[in-house]
Amino acid sequence: MNELISIQYESENPTVSGRELHAALEIETRYNDWFPRMCEYGFEAGKDFCPILSKSSGGRPATDHAISIPMAKEICMLQRTEKGKQCRAYFISCEEAWNSPDKIMERALQIAHRRALEAERRIFGLLEEKETLEIALNESIQFYTVAKYNAVFKKCWTLAQCQLIGKQLTAYCRARAIQIRKCETNDERFGAVNSYPISAWDDFMEVGLYA
Repeated sequence: MNELISIQYESENPTVSGRELHAALEIETRYNDWFPRMCEYGFEAGKDFCPILSKSSGGRPATDHAISIPMAKEICMLQRTEKGKQCRAYFISCEEAWNSPDKIMERALQIAHRRALEAERRIFGLLEEKETLEIALNESIQFYTVAKYNAVFKKCWTLAQCQLIGKQLTAYCRARAIQIRKCETNDERFGAVNSYPISAWDDFMEVGLYA
């Protein structure tokens, strides 16, 4: 079915613009008079709709409303017009597509991906917080853990990259009898982490094994 009205899928529950619905239904009454009358049928602000400001090409933005799909369907039915039937059928079709197994799985994967990214950011934050003392202690002798080097030199490495670099740099230092120090993170999940002299870091980065 062709798109009659654009549907916003940014939030968990899809919405439509009240003004766009008003135009699609070809309502002759002014929107500011029509919408309050529709609300008299028991629709609740914050549950069925939320006030928003519509985009404006000039002057003050007009008041609009983000309407839930169930509310939009009821409004269409209340019009008792052919346009109302057409728009209601369109919303039902969109709902069926939104609730299809493929779409549900797609949203689940998106949520899992966002949570994984949030967890990774929390881990990085925890590592930086727990290594504050280690950074201060090693400042004078220029020993850097992977997390400290990543933060100080703004490398923006991911957690997976940090883990790979740690393994490669450890092997690099051991093969050359370069001193590696252990630094306690004060977190039982991470325990002690390796800290490497800046000279080893410089040589290692020049070789570029991590790439």
